[in-house]
Amino acid sequence: MQLSYVQPGMVLTTDIMDERGNLLLESGITLTAAYISRLKQLGITAIHVADPIAELLSQPALSPGLRDELAQCFRSVFTLKVADLTNQHVRITQLEQMKQTVDKVITETGKRLPYIMNIKVRQPSEDEIQHGINVCLLSLVTGLYLKMPQPLLKDLALGALLHDIGKTALPQQSLSVPEPMRFHPLFSRELLLKAYVNPTVARIAAEHHERYDGSGYPLGLSGKNLHPLSRLVAIANYYDTAMSNAAYTQASRQEIVETMMAAGNTQFDLNSLRAFFHSVAVFPVGSLVELNTHKTGYVVKNSVHYPLRPVVRIFDDTSYTDIDLTLKPNITILQVIKE
Repeated sequence: MQLSYVQPGMVLTTDIMDERGNLLLESGITLTAAYISRLKQLGITAIHVADPIAELLSQPALSPGLRDELAQCFRSVFTLKVADLTNQHVRITQLEQMKQTVDKVITETGKRLPYIMNIKVRQPSEDEIQHGINVCLLSLVTGLYLKMPQPLLKDLALGALLHDIGKTALPQQSLSVPEPMRFHPLFSRELLLKAYVNPTVARIAAEHHERYDGSGYPLGLSGKNLHPLSRLVAIANYYDTAMSNAAYTQASRQEIVETMMAAGNTQFDLNSLRAFFHSVAVFPVGSLVELNTHKTGYVVKNSVHYPLRPVVRIFDDTSYTDIDLTLKPNITILQVIKE
């Protein structure tokens, strides 16, 4: 961890030596403000520390093994060449396998529901595969929160996972050109209908860029003309994209959430938006954050009704203080240092 973010009370996990090999601090020692200050004076910029809240961390939304299985299923479908007609039969077979994996995903994620508001759902979206999985899980936890029946959850998860499958119908050079890209939702619908998936799944894929006020694309649908599941996937897709682009746009998580909430009943269905932020942890437990007080601390609990105002634990030399941001309106989170 960068030394500038290390707090008193954290425990060192590796020895720190000077240039001559002399021991400065031994692994296992509890760091104090004086130790940290001295390390800075010596020009040390990063050290290894134990996670001070490891006992509070719960299981991820999806186990690594099942997430990998879902990624492999999705990758096998997403990388097929549309122009190769023989792939149509392969696509149908692979989609059937994906449906079985999605059933397992729904079951496992459902077991996490009692504490879903505190756990990490999305991973960094490095490619279309991870983006699809993120949108799937973000949509799914919201559907579970809303107590949707199993058939709807399955349609929701599949539609969210496969929402961008139409991009495989576009030439590689067209993926960065706005006009052709505007039609990939329709290509998604066409591919999915040809593979005999539930029409609701295909409709979700077709409508994931539409907006509640009709300002979306490709058809400019609005309001009740949009399937309720499509409205939810549109929110999850926007959120994951905004979070992934934050490194380039310099937008904080607070700005992203506030922008989305301000668009309730315009771009987004307000009821779906509220349900989304009642079930998705903007700051998962275990996140190391910097406050506007210039102190750093760990998120230890989230509030269902106040997604931007978790409880943050600040450590000192011998103890810690939990700050409930719902009770401290003047304190906000500036950035996530580590999630």
